[in-house]
Amino acid sequence: MRVTTQSQYQQSLLNIQQTYAKVSTLQQQISSGKRLQLPSDGPTAMAQVLQNNLLDARFTNDMGMIQDASAKLQTGVDTLTQVQDLLTNVKNLALQANNVTTSSTANATLAKQVNTALAQLMDLANQTLPDGSRLYGGTASNAAPFSVTSTDATGQPTSIGYHGSQQNSVVIISQTVTATTLLSGQDVFQTRSRGTTSYTGTTGVAAGTGTDSATGDGTLTVNHLLTTYSGASGVAAGTSSPSGDTVIGPSGANSLVINDTSGTGASGTVSLNGGPAISFTNLDTDLKVTGPNGEVVYLNTTAIAPGFSGNVPMTATGTVSTDGNATSVPIDFSGNQVVLNGTTGAMTNIDSTNIRQAGTAQVHYQGTSDLFQSLIVLRDTIANTQGLSAADRSAALNQQIGDLDRASSSIGNVIGSQSVQAQSLASLKDHLTSLQLNLSQSTDNLQATDTASAVVDLQKQMNLYQASLQIAAQINSLTLINFLK
Repeated sequence: MRVTTQSQYQQSLLNIQQTYAKVSTLQQQISSGKRLQLPSDGPTAMAQVLQNNLLDARFTNDMGMIQDASAKLQTGVDTLTQVQDLLTNVKNLALQANNVTTSSTANATLAKQVNTALAQLMDLANQTLPDGSRLYGGTASNAAPFSVTSTDATGQPTSIGYHGSQQNSVVIISQTVTATTLLSGQDVFQTRSRGTTSYTGTTGVAAGTGTDSATGDGTLTVNHLLTTYSGASGVAAGTSSPSGDTVIGPSGANSLVINDTSGTGASGTVSLNGGPAISFTNLDTDLKVTGPNGEVVYLNTTAIAPGFSGNVPMTATGTVSTDGNATSVPIDFSGNQVVLNGTTGAMTNIDSTNIRQAGTAQVHYQGTSDLFQSLIVLRDTIANTQGLSAADRSAALNQQIGDLDRASSSIGNVIGSQSVQAQSLASLKDHLTSLQLNLSQSTDNLQATDTASAVVDLQKQMNLYQASLQIAAQINSLTLINFLK
């Protein structure tokens, strides 16, 4: 096959174009530092680069999720640490109030400080994050989760209600990693773990064997109904006995001792439960006799049997109530007696075996008050709005200090849980950072230009390019000479 000068010239031009394209590609690779400019530059390597880019984008997204969740967890830890500090300060106020040397004026000031702490606790519980969500609103995180639902005559809160979600907000970091960031405030500030119900006062009531349904703190009222006397002493209930007697108990539980010193029933002494002997005459129709613990009976001694000296069998019945006597239950002096609150329907189980005196007992349903209610009750106890005796008030303060300790421990558990999650996310972030760095290096290796090799190749292609130009010029010169001939 004869090769013409024209075909040689066309081939030389094609070589020039191909060489120039290679020169351009090498120049671009050297200047950009990237070997892969087009899929055709390395199809397999380019496919791997694209896969790496997708993985890098996923890592970047996960890192953003981790950063957001970590910030919320850290805010939660910081907030609840402030709550613990607040509870420590409130406990110190309670300890000061429980000191017998603290004056009523000082106690009033302490009560105001507890009320201020209650407001601060509300602010912390309603914490708002930069994105507008509420830290303790659960999945319903936009509105304030806690608010005052009732106040006393002075405007002080008496109850705090929760309006958030009972479901925690969970952030999905990846297919296998989640973080609980926005907690249900009910779980954090209104947790309850019922303990043994306790009673203060001198009535003799104690906790029964059943499980109560009542919560918080309350008052149990013990009422006297009727005192009766049996035997041959001749003593009877006095005029004021129905409303004035405070003694309670089945037959044999109390001791009334009469000593007719006159021998005719005209006069003598009488004592109750070993208390001081009180003189009587046959003219007394309403003689008040007080026992050693303040229990009282009113007696009619107008018909004392001549010469009687000894113990008089007596029975004093009564009722108990937890709703201010709106409803009441007769005392049966058993190990477990159920008292229903007619207003709330709440149930209290009492041991009425040793009830010996009418009066009121402050009831503390241990572990059932939420954190807000604990501060409210403590505030009122410090101010003694219930009118408790010094001993009962001190006992109540000790119980409430115990409630604060339990609440602080519960808050500590939440802090621990969130700290562990934050630490896990920090470890995951470090791991992803390492993976992302390795991935970046792999991608760079796939598409980075080997500069030294590229420069050598460029020089070769430039030489070829120059040679191709010279050959084309020579072919073109021969073609022109032939034309002139």
